[in-house]
Amino acid sequence: MVIVNTQAIVLKSVPYKENDLILTVFSRKLGKIAVIARGAKKSKSSLLSSSQIFAYSNFTLKREGSMYRVTQSEIIKSFYNLSYNFEAFSYATYILKLIDNFMIENQSNNRLFVLLAQSLYLLCEEIVDMKYIVLCFELKFLDYIGFKPIVNMCVNCYNKDINNPVFNIYEGGILCEKCSEHFQHNLNINVTTVKLMEYILSNDILTCSKAKVSKYLIEELSKILKIYMSEYLGKINEKSLNLLESLNKKEWNK
Repeated sequence: MVIVNTQAIVLKSVPYKENDLILTVFSRKLGKIAVIARGAKKSKSSLLSSSQIFAYSNFTLKREGSMYRVTQSEIIKSFYNLSYNFEAFSYATYILKLIDNFMIENQSNNRLFVLLAQSLYLLCEEIVDMKYIVLCFELKFLDYIGFKPIVNMCVNCYNKDINNPVFNIYEGGILCEKCSEHFQHNLNINVTTVKLMEYILSNDILTCSKAKVSKYLIEELSKILKIYMSEYLGKINEKSLNLLESLNKKEWNK
């Protein structure tokens, strides 16, 4: 009999039979796994609160065949108020989908687990720039899964003293002005945006959230990361973000 005690965050919850739920969770010890929460749909179930999307809990899991069953759970933080803010909910749903879509099952990643928990916490705060927080998450996510862009030196000549950089998606980072002449598909990037990327990669997301970043830098970083992630991760489901962007444009044009 295998019993595991671990912290986990619910990425997805799917009804199963009459009162059960199949949860996809991202856990500290086991990484992304599917677990069954029997009776969790019942209103008096002790597993109800910890079986909701975003819920961060202590789980006791018992191995049954190819799956784990939740035998006990204790909620740490529900992040339930994300559901009352459409912007926060859209961004939080997006980062959960990133982990669900691109993390291999049964592969633990403690740094990523902490990043997810801290990001959900920040998205619950009304004083943060949520788009900036998600960009920080994306950049650190790329780092933690092995696709970190190189922004502290030229990827070709390794020069660190760069005044007029460009970003090359296919080379995986920035090029100095001299080296950029030998490569195609270069993207213009402000040197301050490069410094911002360095800062995000070098600090935890709670520290990064305190920085005051201009809308221009946020938009430039957003464009760079969207292309970069598409190249290295493939198609990303951005339905929730596209709807949010559409609504923001309508509000802006009023």
